[in-house]
Amino acid sequence: MLPASLFVMLTACCLGSLSYVIYHTFGVIFHPHGQSTEFYPESMIAQLIFLVFADIILYKPARKYLGWMVTNFHNAFVWRIACIFPCCFTFLVFTYIPHNYYDIYTYHDLHVYFSMMLTLLVFVFLLYVLFYTIIHSYVENQYILEEQKILEIQAKEYSQLSQHVQETREIRHDFRHQITVISGLLNQGNYEELKEYLSQYESSISLQTKIYCRQPAVNAILSHYDLLCAQDKIKTKFAVDFPTLSPISSVDFCIVLGNLLENAYLECKTLQKYEKFIYLKARQTSPGAFVLLIENPYEHEIKKTDSGFFLSSRRKNCVGTGLKSVTAICKKYDGHLSIETDNHRFKVKMFLQC
Repeated sequence: MLPASLFVMLTACCLGSLSYVIYHTFGVIFHPHGQSTEFYPESMIAQLIFLVFADIILYKPARKYLGWMVTNFHNAFVWRIACIFPCCFTFLVFTYIPHNYYDIYTYHDLHVYFSMMLTLLVFVFLLYVLFYTIIHSYVENQYILEEQKILEIQAKEYSQLSQHVQETREIRHDFRHQITVISGLLNQGNYEELKEYLSQYESSISLQTKIYCRQPAVNAILSHYDLLCAQDKIKTKFAVDFPTLSPISSVDFCIVLGNLLENAYLECKTLQKYEKFIYLKARQTSPGAFVLLIENPYEHEIKKTDSGFFLSSRRKNCVGTGLKSVTAICKKYDGHLSIETDNHRFKVKMFLQC
């Protein structure tokens, strides 16, 4: 995402402006009568030493925290606003660099200058900490909402299973009465009436809940969307084999399935010209690899941002949140995600390392 990359670049400029402060600090100390436009070898050496140590010290924190934000947070508007912080800091640093070093000694402003720079540095550091805390809380809340959605689907599936068990118990209890009626109709030779009776009896029995895989949470997601598709006459073909003991978190996999199936279902629901269908395949191809493929037709124009993110078909000029979540989980497992949009068919292929 371009705004996030811009924020990282401006943060690097912040670090560069701090090295500029180090350069002039040594100039003020060792050359009290000097000017900011002059070159001082000892100041340059101090600046280079500062940059080397700063890179060594900040490399891991920047990769861990800043890298995490870039990977998991994709709101371009917020990133653009955040770019103001490093810009302002860099501008203030260059604005308050003294042109004549001697002026600081003349007006006894040396301690004021250093105090101001230190205060500015602490203020910017706290802003970065606050920004990370807010972003981290937002992303975690989104993840919790996804989990709650999965739990709601599981609860609904459990309710359907309980209802099915109860119906099965009642059918078993009443079965001997049905046998008596069927036997009576056979003895009387009323075959047409028997045929109609059996047809009514069959329609009164609810269909058995499908079992797609051994993982209950995954099965609940698939059952939920299969039921929705059946109500809207969308053809489905799910072939999912998710191992019970898998390095991939069932919650992460359910988030992937839920988002991809929701996008496919909502797209198929509005189709006018093409056949409505959703094909899904997912299985572990080897001990360290898991592959998922989902395909559905589409009619609307596919739009993408400059950074490659697909725009939502339901929210104008907004990046699709479902695919963002899928992309983040794919990166979490060092996987690969590819999307094809040929011949009005939207295909998502995902490879996860497990």
